[in-house]
Amino acid sequence: MKGIYIFCLLFLSFIMKAVSPIDGLLERIDKGASRKFIIEQIKSPVDFFELDQKDNKIVIRGNNYINIATGINWYLKYYVGIHLSWNGM
Repeated sequence: MKGIYIFCLLFLSFIMKAVSPIDGLLERIDKGASRKFIIEQIKSPVDFFELDQKDNKIVIRGNNYINIATGINWYLKYYVGIHLSWNGM
């Protein structure tokens, strides 16, 4: 019984890590886009995002999902030249 409980906890933690709102955001922009980014959430009392590069991937760090999404938007708008509309028009 204890083994099943531990397995369920591990399985749920794997699912929760695999499903993030940022990955969903990137996949809505373009299929497979989430594989082109490395997302790092860092605990900090100060709001921030920063951009970096590791091999062929763009690293976006931030202290919460809102700042990470802002970093993605900034990267796409000012570096790549893609302007997104979130209105669904």
